[in-house]
Amino acid sequence: MAIKIPNKAFLSFSFKQCVDTFWRAGMQVEQHWNKEQERNTALEILKKNLKTLLSHEEVQVKILASELLETYPSDETTMQNWLMKLERLAAKDLKDSDFLISTVDQFDKEDTKSHPIHIVLDNLRSSFNVGSLFRTAEALGIEQIHLCGYTPTPENSKTAKSALGTDEWIKWTYWESTLECLEHLKSEGVTLYAFETEQNAILLSEVKPASKSAIILGNERYGLSSPTLNRADHILKINLHGKKNSLNVGICGAIALNHFVETI
Repeated sequence: MAIKIPNKAFLSFSFKQCVDTFWRAGMQVEQHWNKEQERNTALEILKKNLKTLLSHEEVQVKILASELLETYPSDETTMQNWLMKLERLAAKDLKDSDFLISTVDQFDKEDTKSHPIHIVLDNLRSSFNVGSLFRTAEALGIEQIHLCGYTPTPENSKTAKSALGTDEWIKWTYWESTLECLEHLKSEGVTLYAFETEQNAILLSEVKPASKSAIILGNERYGLSSPTLNRADHILKINLHGKKNSLNVGICGAIALNHFVETI
């Protein structure tokens, strides 16, 4: 499980290489923490590597090795603190999918509630945003996700990684045409609510959604096209009080979905 590198090889590593190597190895240990034998073996290997670094010619590396040995992980909390120190030193730009999620998913839960709410993603670009919306939709019990145009699907590895397995628990469909998707939903008696920062849009807080509803979210940069807005039954916006007039699409979706679930 741990990254196996000959001890002497560490003596030729730069400070940055040492930080990156121990961070990657530490992440592996954290993700397999419950496997006691593997965890203990990996921690012993890392400890030997750090002791070797005490004789490194760079003072900065020696100090790093000494500090990491002083705070060596004994439980999950100290492991996380250890990793946070390395993350700051490496200036890591982490996403949700880089973390070990500590909650216990209820795989055997039989009474999961499904709400007659759909979410339509129109030409989103970010795999992370799509995966994040999968997680939100599944957690809130949304009926179905519709991925339209060039919106990445869970077949994209980055989307699947960000969705953290929720793509297997919630129904989703891919559509080449957003308009075809909307026409299908309308034929099923679904009321369409498009979110756009238009002056005449209705505030979300003032809306009580129809029993069968669909939330439409658009491209991170360009929003929703005119043809899509024209197909919608209502255009909504979230009331903002700051200087910025827009939200990240994943955040917007989470706020909208929660309002619909609570008020439908």
